[in-house]
Parts: sequence; structure tokens; C-alpha cells
Amino acid sequence: MKLTSRFALYLYKFVTLLIAPLGAAFLAYKKRRDPPYGRRIFELLGYYRETEKSCIWFHGASVGEINALKPFIVEFRRNHPNDRIVITTMTTTGAKAASSLENVLVKFSPLDSPLAVSRFFKHFNPEALIIIDTELWPNMLDTAAKRKCPVMIINARMQEKNCQKYLKFPNIIRDLIGSKLSKVMCISYADKGRFEKIGVPSANTVVTGNIKYDLKPREKMFDDSKKIKRQILSNNVFGAISIHDGEEEAIVNAYIEAKKKLPDLKMVFVPRHQTVTDSVCSYLQEKNISFSLKSELKSITLFKADVMVGDTMGEIETYFGLCDLVFMGGSFVDIGGHNPLEPAYFSLPLLTGPIYRNFEEQFEKLLDTGGCFVAEDEEKLAAYIVKLLSDKVLLQNTGVMALDVQQQGKGALNRTIEQLDLMLFKN
Repeated sequence: MKLTSRFALYLYKFVTLLIAPLGAAFLAYKKRRDPPYGRRIFELLGYYRETEKSCIWFHGASVGEINALKPFIVEFRRNHPNDRIVITTMTTTGAKAASSLENVLVKFSPLDSPLAVSRFFKHFNPEALIIIDTELWPNMLDTAAKRKCPVMIINARMQEKNCQKYLKFPNIIRDLIGSKLSKVMCISYADKGRFEKIGVPSANTVVTGNIKYDLKPREKMFDDSKKIKRQILSNNVFGAISIHDGEEEAIVNAYIEAKKKLPDLKMVFVPRHQTVTDSVCSYLQEKNISFSLKSELKSITLFKADVMVGDTMGEIETYFGLCDLVFMGGSFVDIGGHNPLEPAYFSLPLLTGPIYRNFEEQFEKLLDTGGCFVAEDEEKLAAYIVKLLSDKVLLQNTGVMALDVQQQGKGALNRTIEQLDLMLFKN
């Protein structure tokens, strides 16, 4: 390691050591209305009650990454039933999603402070660290290297703009990150090239595809919901899924405008966070639109209002089953969009806002094949809602093309498992 890299690492360790307690305190305050997070805040600093003699450590930043990991972990567990698995995440929604898996230990990930990360390794003794997407933390990688714990990135992706930021300090990034990745299993050849640019040896990179195509959703939950939908609702139900702060008013406005031409139009509005639930309920009241909270309905058969606000966790297939058309949120604000493959699996036609960089590959394929349309603003969103729901042939064809894109991308999960086995069990 070059002298400049060593200095940068020591400086990073010193700074993160100082700010980690402040970061944990800030998160405790920010999440003060989220009791499960508050009770376990010390996990962020590496304090855990449990210990393990050894484990395989899987890490996903939030609920989207955890949901992508779940079928992968199920398959890994089937092949290696005796390995203890620890899953870490940074959010309560991610932790709740991971907790649905059997025989795994779910923890909040330590902040990237040298003491917090060191404590985690002492508690759980991971034999390997498997990270989904791109979570590249210097202290985590440095501690893993010192403990001879191989680090593998699955579903690895890197945006060009992030690659260019890294390349402003090529030697430091190579020494602190690139050289410490044992295997990087990339979504595409473009991503493979970017990881090699930041110093990952070519022999340590491989293209396996995107495991997010290999979905295994709860089809029965969707089918049951779809059956109820046919019995009690019209054929015009618009779904606004994973909606973030700053998007709710535009979507409600688009719904109001579309309803002028489709009087029987209903909406299923699924917020990403509690703050969005509160704000959209206030805005619906302001606009005199009737709504029901899903948590207050004993059964979805009682959904009679104009809008259902999906304020419950773990029921995404139920919400999809009620919809004829889906808009994926996080795309009207600078979040970067959410996974379109989940509704595509159920042959649901898709809409997105203009900001979908998190799933650019998937959205571009969907747009190219006619499985999705981009609504640049609330006026265009209203127009697309009316256009698609008024033309049942176009609506059906759009859904079929969305399903086709999802199905064509399958196979990455098995390829990734094979690469992982080669790394972990080659001896």
C-alpha cells in the first residue's frame, strides 16, 4: 500500500472513530418514531448480544437489496444447510424483510467505524462477506482483509459518474477498495469494466447478470388479491408503489385529473415511509378524496373508498393484485427509482418518472420493448393513466412485454451461486 493510501486510511479511521457515536445518536433521533430501531441502536456501534463461532455474512443496504438477496439466500441455504448465516442491513424495513427467512440471524450493520466493525467481526467471526450491489466501506474491507475474510460483491453495479469520482484518487481507491475485493460478480460488462478501472484485478471480476430478474414472489397472495379485485372493484385501479417524500402531491394531482375522464378510477397508494403516509393522508383530506388505510381494513373486501393507502409491510403482492397499472415511485424525486421487475413478474404494465438511474438497465429494456412508459411530470402521468386504462389492448400488451423482459433476464441467480461456490469451497 502506498504511503498516501496508508495516510488516507488512517485519517479515515480517525474521523469515523470520532463521528460514529454522533452518527448513531443522530439516527436514534431521526428514527425516534421507529421503536425497533431505537431499541437496537447500539448495534450500529458494534454491540451485539449474540455471538457465533463462524458464519457467512450477507449484507444489503435496505429493503430493496434484502428482497433481491432473499431467493439467493434460500438457494444458498439449500446447497449449504450447515452454514450459519448472518444478514445485516441499515434499515428497519430491510431488517423486517430479512426476518421472514428461516434460520438466519438478522442484525443492523455496524457503522463504518474501526471499532464498530472490529466488534462485529469479534462477535460473529465471518468466514466470508457477501455484499449485494455496491456497498464499499473502507473500514469494513480493511478489517476483512486483516482477518483473511474474502469479500464478494454480487449483483455488482457501478454508475459511470461514481466511477469517475473514484478515479480522481486512483491509487487510494485501488489500495483501499479495489485490491480488497476477492470476487466481483457484475450485472453487465460495462459494470465489470468500471470495477477494473478502480483497481479490481480482471481475474477477480466476472459478469453473472442481475439476480433481481430471478424473482420468487408470493404468487398465492397476488392471486387471492386479484380474485377479490375482480369481485369488488372496477377494471380501473391505478397503483402508485414505493412513493417518497415530495412525490405524493404530484401523484394525487395526476389521479384527480385522470379521474375526470375515468370516473370509476381508484388508486392504491403505497408509501415508502411513514412520513409519506402522514402527508398523503393530509393531502387527500385537503382535496376531499375519500381514502382508507389498509391497516384499518379488516379485509380488502371492505375497500370502498377512492384511495387505499397501503401503510402495512410485507403485503406488496396484495397491493399488486389490486392494480391494473403501476407507477414505480422514487422517480419523480432524486431517489433513482425502484425495482420494476416485481410488478413486471405479474405482467403489470408500468409507468415511471424520469429519474430511474437505480434500475436503468431494466427500465431501458422495458422502454425499448414497450413494457413501460416515462411520465415526465404529473400532467403526463395523468395522460398515460387515461391512455392505458382506456385502451385494454394496449394495457394488456404493455403488461405482456413487461413480463417478457423479466423472464428473459432470469438465470443470474444460478450463475452467481456457482461463482460463490468456487470461491468458498474450492478447497
